[in-house]
Amino acid sequence: MSAKDVKEQTPFLWRCIVAVQCKSPFRQSELCLNIREAAGKRLLVDCAKNLDLLQGVLVYLAWVTYLTQPQKSSLCMYTQIAIGLVFELGLNKPAPPDLCMATSNCNAVGHLPHLKASLSTKRTMNERRAVLGCFVLSSLIAQFLGRMDPLRWTPHMEECLNILSESDESPNDIVLVHIARTRLLADTILQGPWNDNLHDTDIASRAPASFHMKAMQTQLQTLKSKIPVDLADNRSILFHLLHTEVSLYETTLGKPGTNTEFTDPQRLDHLYACLNAVKAFFDLLVNIPIAKLTSIALPDLIYTSHCLVTLFRLSTFDHPGWDQATIRSTLDLVTITGQLADRLNEVAQVVGIHSEGEHQDPYSRLGMTMLKIRGEWASRLSDLEAVDMDTTLELPVFNMNQWDLDSFLNWSECFS
Repeated sequence: MSAKDVKEQTPFLWRCIVAVQCKSPFRQSELCLNIREAAGKRLLVDCAKNLDLLQGVLVYLAWVTYLTQPQKSSLCMYTQIAIGLVFELGLNKPAPPDLCMATSNCNAVGHLPHLKASLSTKRTMNERRAVLGCFVLSSLIAQFLGRMDPLRWTPHMEECLNILSESDESPNDIVLVHIARTRLLADTILQGPWNDNLHDTDIASRAPASFHMKAMQTQLQTLKSKIPVDLADNRSILFHLLHTEVSLYETTLGKPGTNTEFTDPQRLDHLYACLNAVKAFFDLLVNIPIAKLTSIALPDLIYTSHCLVTLFRLSTFDHPGWDQATIRSTLDLVTITGQLADRLNEVAQVVGIHSEGEHQDPYSRLGMTMLKIRGEWASRLSDLEAVDMDTTLELPVFNMNQWDLDSFLNWSECFS
């Protein structure tokens, strides 16, 4: 499909793509405002429901949300809009053989026929891609916000995933398949026995956490083994896999009372596995060519912040045999944040983004916020080194709603 075809057949999606690619911060801000106004009219005033709108909203969530205001505050709303469009279009279920059998259309016929959704009787590849993309984004945004549920996985979505895994229409189809599978495992990890907020049953009735850990370790290795050789170095897949590995092993950073099933050697092994996963993540991130940093999307930012928080926790975790000095010499948090800030500050010049007045490019803004976070963490690490730490010391526990991740995704608030 040519650019002309995309513009004619999916005008809203095209507008979102143009906004993402714009190299003028001032013009980009205008385009993003126009997109939100157009989305509001089409979705809330006209009650339109079509694949073009869904695809555009997904692009908005993945890229536009961190390019201009509002940022984090819009994530929940736009994610729910995307999920609502999936439901209205029936993309989470098999396509109806007859449009008259579709509930939403049957209801519309006798009342407001002009509000019928654009349902299809044959599932298209773009529809399959859209529903899987919606699942991936809603899954990680739900983890980040902590106040919503992701799009529920269905047998039809599993069918879509299997069909895309055999597709040769686009080389990105198999990439999406592996990312979706990885997010399914990530959701399973979040529902594990180490999450006390999700389990109100008697602890005695639960399988030991070590059982769950072994099962998920096996699933993670299975995911890795299924990646084709030609995708072994695919950055998008690796980011999702490494973040999922961090999420699995960071469960051993919880309070001692929640990890009594793990022996001390096991816990040290899992802590070290977590450190290795974090290190692999940042090795991958800092080796991205500066010109390619414009391709980073919302998932990359969320994962980066999560790994920074986890590295802080690993650097300050008090446990027999866990050498904090060695950990910091292996992977220094202050050095990593400084490297990331320096690289982000070079993006605009390398790719030709020209800031205009108060409209600074998003990468320089992010770099400045990274330096602010770096200074804060350097101060906290220095304070911790000056005291005799013990197991009663309260350390920050990873929470996707913490100040550091919040400021990381809402960096412009630091300069208002």
